[in-house]
Amino acid sequence: MKFILRSEARPTERRTPLTPKNAKAMLEAGFELSVEHSPRRIFSDADYAAVGCEIIPEGSWQTASKSTTILGLKELPEAPAALRSPFIHFAHLYKEQSGWEAEISRFTRGGGQLYDLEYLTVNLRRVAAFGYWAGWMGAALAAWRQLAQAQGKAGPEGGVSSFASRAEVEDILRGLAGDKTAIVIGAKGRSGQGATEALKLAGYTVTEWDIEETRNLDRDALLNHDLMVNCVLMTGPGLMLVRPKDLGQGKLRMISDVSCDPFSDFNPLPIYSAPSTWEAPFEALKDGVEITSIDNLPSLLPREASEDFSDQLLPTLLAYPDGEAWQAAQASFEDSVKRAND
Repeated sequence: MKFILRSEARPTERRTPLTPKNAKAMLEAGFELSVEHSPRRIFSDADYAAVGCEIIPEGSWQTASKSTTILGLKELPEAPAALRSPFIHFAHLYKEQSGWEAEISRFTRGGGQLYDLEYLTVNLRRVAAFGYWAGWMGAALAAWRQLAQAQGKAGPEGGVSSFASRAEVEDILRGLAGDKTAIVIGAKGRSGQGATEALKLAGYTVTEWDIEETRNLDRDALLNHDLMVNCVLMTGPGLMLVRPKDLGQGKLRMISDVSCDPFSDFNPLPIYSAPSTWEAPFEALKDGVEITSIDNLPSLLPREASEDFSDQLLPTLLAYPDGEAWQAAQASFEDSVKRAND
């Protein structure tokens, strides 16, 4: 069974779905694994070579044999027009996002197969996700900005880039730690757990709400916190956290929307219209309220995010292409092909 770990096309993407440690585990299990050269990946070519991987030129996946499985993280570049191999990555197609039919046609044209990482599930639960580090980083940015502002210091408002390690951010938060309050919505999930940990590190007294606490929302209690982190992604109506008329009410002056779904009809924070960016992480709303809503937060901590994700994914990779998770991903792909061709 031959795999290629491809280099990511996005210039800001330093994460990988497979660390050198887990690449070694795949080699020891009998897989053949080549790793494309990457000038961006958080782990060096030498790290992979040291565990026995063959290092090949960037872009080699485009001419790989039909039987070679191509492992990556994010979307493919626009070329080639026909994809003939099995691919494993986050494709963001199955919810009929912009351009999804054209992307599906690349697979059908070449006879390829897509195993979308988001749809690798067992009992409807994803086998690997980046949620914890999204929550941790989203909360950390909001706390950093709020505490620095309160102390008259510069914060991350001028822009951010990926950090070499979590320790860099931890040092910043500990150096600014103050006596403020925060509330995490969706605190029992992986994102919520990460957010709660980061906020406590920064000295916040944290209120943790989940389904039970939001079923009959006490909005006044919610607004009586200095900072709020939303980790709930809504797929239907039912939850409204902060409305435009709530801005400036109570103590709430900083919001981190980790779920970042402003284009959805079910967005529980209809107070902003588009995600924020690494270059401009914060948006001023009204009455002194700010929001941060970066949609690729784990990329800011590529090492920790990659290590966590790779450890989660490895058992499923070692079973490839057998097992419930691969069957679920294949069924999702086949359903999308059918919808694209209807």
